[in-house]
Amino acid sequence: MESPSPLGRAFDVPARTMSPDEIAWPLRLLLILLGYATVVVPAAFVVVYIRRNSDYFENRSKSLWARWLRLFAVGNPGYELLVEENTQKRKEDRLENKFWHDLFLLLFFFSGIQTTLVMMGFLQERIITLGYPLQSDPDKVDKFGDAQFLIFCNRLVALVFSVFVLSINWKRQPPHVPPLYVHSYTSFSNTLSSWCQYEALKYVSFPTQTICKASKVVVTMLMGRVVRGQKYSWFEYGCGTMIACGASLFLLSSSSHSSAMISTSFSGLLLMIGYLLFDAFTLNWQKALFDTRPRVSKYQMMFGVNAFSGILCLVSLVEQKTLWSSLAFVSLHLGVAQDIFLLSFAGAAGQLFIYATIEKFGPIVFAVIMTIRQMLSIMLSAIYYKHEMSVVALLGFIIVFASIFVDIQKKYFDKRISK
Repeated sequence: MESPSPLGRAFDVPARTMSPDEIAWPLRLLLILLGYATVVVPAAFVVVYIRRNSDYFENRSKSLWARWLRLFAVGNPGYELLVEENTQKRKEDRLENKFWHDLFLLLFFFSGIQTTLVMMGFLQERIITLGYPLQSDPDKVDKFGDAQFLIFCNRLVALVFSVFVLSINWKRQPPHVPPLYVHSYTSFSNTLSSWCQYEALKYVSFPTQTICKASKVVVTMLMGRVVRGQKYSWFEYGCGTMIACGASLFLLSSSSHSSAMISTSFSGLLLMIGYLLFDAFTLNWQKALFDTRPRVSKYQMMFGVNAFSGILCLVSLVEQKTLWSSLAFVSLHLGVAQDIFLLSFAGAAGQLFIYATIEKFGPIVFAVIMTIRQMLSIMLSAIYYKHEMSVVALLGFIIVFASIFVDIQKKYFDKRISK
């Protein structure tokens, strides 16, 4: 198949037929980045200016506006930023029942993540695929198709929730030592990770998607070395690799997708690599903030990330001229406002479980949880619809859980010996 343009040939032939009006993904990415630059560049100038004149803003600390600007660009330098060492003993380490305590917490967080993601998936499909009747004419049904507006509402509800919790619990919150702008890195990388993931679906085969997503554990470990200086043993890298191999075997042999429908292109590989790198950076950067002392709380993290994400989404909606049309659709149709609120509420609850998991157990455990979630969803579906599981799928399932069990046992055994 001949590429529609020289630029298309440069990034290989896509894995599905492109619309004649659709521009190549590098240009779409460039437009998105240019839109974000309208926010990022002025904010960067503000940060540089305030940091160069920090004494002036410190002397005007009685001004609420000056205090917020200084907190945004400088933070609280009166507190020393100490990265918490992984070998440091905590109070929980002295509890004999720490293993069961952590296991209960892990199961609770996993259940919360699973529940909220299932709810979000159901509500997203309902909002996008089902129509909503007009208030003036209930017989006429229209579909809502702006996914960016849904993301904006999700961020807005999470932001309001975090502000509410922080306002009633302000005295018990630790001082926010890092400058607020550091949360923009999480927001930016998370946004680009989601974009690369959705865009890659057009250019990669299902087996490629599966193997890349199953490899998230190993990529997260490697990114942890770069972002946080976290060192992992060869045994841990081996366990992560076995989890990736076992998950790939299970997901590939359990899926009914036909790999012949879509072939993987060079563009797809670039996008999947971008998805994995941005996603791994997001998890490790959040953990790096959680490991500062005094700790950044879950609600402070929630506020910072959703504030920046909300601004980026709002700017994108305004530039694409879809904000007012989406608001008009919500005001003129029955039931859509309720579904969007429930979707946003589930997203906010899911963020709390995700942040709590990363804070307590780290980004690797969260990556493993997301891998197991895919496997359990397929297994539950097979049990419910009475589909037979292949021997290869069962072998992959055993490899994954055996690797997790061996890794947990070794860490627990080593900790008992160190005592």
